[in-house]
Amino acid sequence: MSRWLWLCVVFFLFPCVVQADEKEEWIVQVRHPSNFSDIQSYVVDTVGSFAKVVVTEEEREHISRLPFVLKMERNDMKRAAVNDPLFSEQWSLPLIDWHMPSLTSVNRLIGKTMIVDGQEEVYDGEAFFGEHIVIALGEETLSRLSVTVDHIEGPWRVQVKDEKGTTLGENEGELPRLDVLIPRPSSTIHLYVTAPNWTNRPRIVELKGVNHVLVAVIDSGVVRHEDLNDHVLYSVSVDYAENKRYADDTFGHGTHVTGILAASVNNGKGIAGLIGDAPVDILPIKVLDRYGVGGDFEIAKGVKYALEHGASIINLSLAGQGETEVLKSIIEEAVKRGVHVVAAAGNSHMPTTNIYPASYPGVITVAAVDRQQMPLSISNYGWDVEVSAPGDFLISTYPSGYRTMRGTSMAAPHVSALLGVLRAMYPEEDAFQLRNRIWKTAEDVYWRGYDMYTGYGIIQWQQAIALSAPSNIDWLNLQPGQPIEKNRTYMLGLSSRFVGKNGHLFVNGKLVHSFVIHQAMMPFRLFDLAKQQGDVAVVITDEQQRVIASDVRAVPIRPTPFSDVKKTYWAYSDILQAQQLGMIRGYEDRTFRPNTPLTRRESIVMLARLFGWGVPSILQSPFVDVPLTATNALLVATAAEKGIVKGTEGKALLHEQLTRGQFALLLMRALQLENEPIRSVYPFQDVTQQDMWKAVQLLAERGIVAKTSYFHPNERVTRAQMCAMLVRVSTLIRQHSIKTT
Repeated sequence: MSRWLWLCVVFFLFPCVVQADEKEEWIVQVRHPSNFSDIQSYVVDTVGSFAKVVVTEEEREHISRLPFVLKMERNDMKRAAVNDPLFSEQWSLPLIDWHMPSLTSVNRLIGKTMIVDGQEEVYDGEAFFGEHIVIALGEETLSRLSVTVDHIEGPWRVQVKDEKGTTLGENEGELPRLDVLIPRPSSTIHLYVTAPNWTNRPRIVELKGVNHVLVAVIDSGVVRHEDLNDHVLYSVSVDYAENKRYADDTFGHGTHVTGILAASVNNGKGIAGLIGDAPVDILPIKVLDRYGVGGDFEIAKGVKYALEHGASIINLSLAGQGETEVLKSIIEEAVKRGVHVVAAAGNSHMPTTNIYPASYPGVITVAAVDRQQMPLSISNYGWDVEVSAPGDFLISTYPSGYRTMRGTSMAAPHVSALLGVLRAMYPEEDAFQLRNRIWKTAEDVYWRGYDMYTGYGIIQWQQAIALSAPSNIDWLNLQPGQPIEKNRTYMLGLSSRFVGKNGHLFVNGKLVHSFVIHQAMMPFRLFDLAKQQGDVAVVITDEQQRVIASDVRAVPIRPTPFSDVKKTYWAYSDILQAQQLGMIRGYEDRTFRPNTPLTRRESIVMLARLFGWGVPSILQSPFVDVPLTATNALLVATAAEKGIVKGTEGKALLHEQLTRGQFALLLMRALQLENEPIRSVYPFQDVTQQDMWKAVQLLAERGIVAKTSYFHPNERVTRAQMCAMLVRVSTLIRQHSIKTT
């Protein structure tokens, strides 16, 4: 008993001690369906001469100009007329921008040819008698087979075998519906339905075969609630807490969590579950008893059961202090398999450092927010928190009907539901890509950038679905700005397609380690490699040093007052705004030194933050004085590849101070204005160099530099002057949507 970690249910009664291109859906009308071949890479679906495309604004403009395109309209979304009476009380749904999933469950057996007790027939969904049913699936894949009979007289049995007679799965019970989870594809299946001691032969009223994503809810079980949909697989549930036949909820917490996921939509009862009728199943696994507590051993058995039965997502709305090898090892196994383990952060308003399973590497730890998008007062916090979701008095199903609960337990299933729908929509994407869909589209709240209270922000349903395929790289226990600790191993998750490629680790733009990728999860002692704190970047290259993937974890810039910038200083507001926009950081002594001349190195760093530059397409150093092992080498390589930094005689001379004229040239190139015509000429009498004169004219025309008689191009540009110009550039970008990448 002393080896057990007792876990409290995470809800209020039991408290325990980088910007992606946005894409939108449009409808394109063409002259003839054959024209679709010219825009095939954008087409999602077609009907007649109309196609649905998912494109960026730039791609939309390109397509709209094509000669065969007659019309292009936004694919306006219509919300379902949900008739669930408590739907209006589900305040969390608009907060996460929830829409009814467009994917729906399909009975893949409808229209299939079957041999029923030796007689061939086509299944049309009608009731029939049969004990031995042979179904030819061909290339069709099933994850579950369900049989519903017309009456119950006692135990009955369903057994599924493949074409070789090997058992794929079986179930026995006294429920009107029995489910069998199918572990692997089979071109032909043999279904046996037997009820040996029944007086009247069972009639099969529904035979259903589906290919669904499986979400395991490891909790206090579930009751057979009137508002839970038929995706909740009660007949294959298991009870490790009280050792009953099924995972009957004697506490209520698991039913509440399951309702958030899988309450029926548009059934005229209760609430709307997040998965709607999407092809997602729920596997209830009971590990918490009637008091809401359970041991690590039982939880580990629950995770193992979920893995054995093909779960892609595991929801753990539970938390507690204490680490055990039994739970740690099985969760590590799940993460290695690409299974998403989603855990509540806990409700003690304390650091997650010693809270488990939330702080195990690879676990997606979810904090809770309230209606005002603020961290819930009881929610735990820490570097383990990845994202946040609503968790303040949410209404859901309960054994006695419906009730509200609050806590990170209620937040976690929001993330599990989104992952389930994403898995169904993008089966070709790996676990790391799906994680990044959520991180990159979360709404940034509380502190700017990643923070320990809300993670990357509040999940956004529609944006995560619409995002272009994201990176296949993700640190499993390292967040942006997290201090790199001595003697700690950090796990890097990589797509299996990168095995055999070259990886490169940068800290503050400095190459600290190169390696060959030999597995999907690679451990690193970052402190031993870097010897410093800062931005962490991973770059994957092929044999020709071409960059094929990258991930950058930049330290977020928090607004803090500078001791040497008073409110009366001429550039006070510009410096403050530049800091708020994440362009400047200042020095460790909390000074900014506004009158200090700007160096070439500093200008590149500030411009990179403003324009959001990524990594170069070829990993090489363009300057002899900036090897890849130099600080900021990665940014310099990107700036050089974009043609923004030219250098002198093969050198970048990063230590040199920058003149106002040189900075004007950098800004012109960064804004891609070199080929723009000059519409207004201003009398800058002291600017004679041709390219510099053009840069100053173009910047003055756009209000970035003052329109005066003298520009003083040879004077050193100060850090304060740089802030003033960059703030104006930022305003210009927002107003005119200038292409900056």
